[in-house]
Amino acid sequence: MKSRNKITSVLAVAALLLSVQNAYAAAPDWTKFVGKPTKELCAGKTYKLGFDIFSDNESFALIVRKGMLATAKAMGCVKVEILSDNADPIKVQENLKIFIQKKYDGVMAAQVVAAAAPGAVRTMKEAKIPMVATFVVHPGVPFVDVNNGAAGAMAGAGLMKEALRKWGKNVEPYLLIGSLKEGGLNSIQRMDGYYVGVNQVQANFPSSRFIDVPTQGADPAKTNVNTGNALQTIPKDAKIILGGINDDNTVAMVQAYKASGRDMDDLLAVGQGASLLSNICSGELYGSVAYFPENYGKYLIPAVIGLINKQKVPNHVVLPTTLLTAKNVGKYYPKSACS
Repeated sequence: MKSRNKITSVLAVAALLLSVQNAYAAAPDWTKFVGKPTKELCAGKTYKLGFDIFSDNESFALIVRKGMLATAKAMGCVKVEILSDNADPIKVQENLKIFIQKKYDGVMAAQVVAAAAPGAVRTMKEAKIPMVATFVVHPGVPFVDVNNGAAGAMAGAGLMKEALRKWGKNVEPYLLIGSLKEGGLNSIQRMDGYYVGVNQVQANFPSSRFIDVPTQGADPAKTNVNTGNALQTIPKDAKIILGGINDDNTVAMVQAYKASGRDMDDLLAVGQGASLLSNICSGELYGSVAYFPENYGKYLIPAVIGLINKQKVPNHVVLPTTLLTAKNVGKYYPKSACS
């Protein structure tokens, strides 16, 4: 009798292992749903996901949040809880622990403080909950985001091309860049990319005309003050091209320029993220590199579901970008077309 019970137990364990293996094997390939997830991705399962994001009021973050919830709703089998950390590393940990306590299947991290990333990774590994990240690279975790260096270069090249068209080849403008060094390598690459892009169009652009403007946590108020201080070192009649870490900070730089009493015809600005399209149409921004924030959830959700189902996700899932100006905004966002 004991021998028979032992055999039965072994067979039960084997059946369980086989069912688990079949479940993983039956999970659809997540790559087929990148950018266009549907209910078919869930294959009859439901998923509870946590999403930590750096802000609940910054324009780009608001669009990402809205898109994330819309994607989950359209799929019908995904529930997403969104918590904001307000760019506070301590709050990042608090939010992750809430997701762990609620036994969520996976987590998506959209925090912007690079120093908080290693701790976040350790926390989720200890909890054995899969995580993907965006905005800031988290060591050993799939990164779902744009190519930041290329995005910066796209902005810099666009600025310099328009500067040459508008002001002529003999004018050497000053280049003001709103940096976010605390955001880590990707933020640095994004903003250094502006200088790279300018040099792609105008080789040997003088480094003496390149001025760094710290944004101090991507805070528009601080960016505005720091830009005002930088402008005091530049001749009043100088031509200026500039860009910030996102549209909000780029607009803050433009507002500082306006407050200095300078001629708006001597300014060109290109932002990052294309979250303030009306500022392009108004002429306050010449353009912005579009990351299409409304679609982030369409990439993050399939990636984390892939991890949950033990599928391989590459180190970097690259999102599309393009430079939007008043001429082509309507092509991508018909309702926001500039008249």
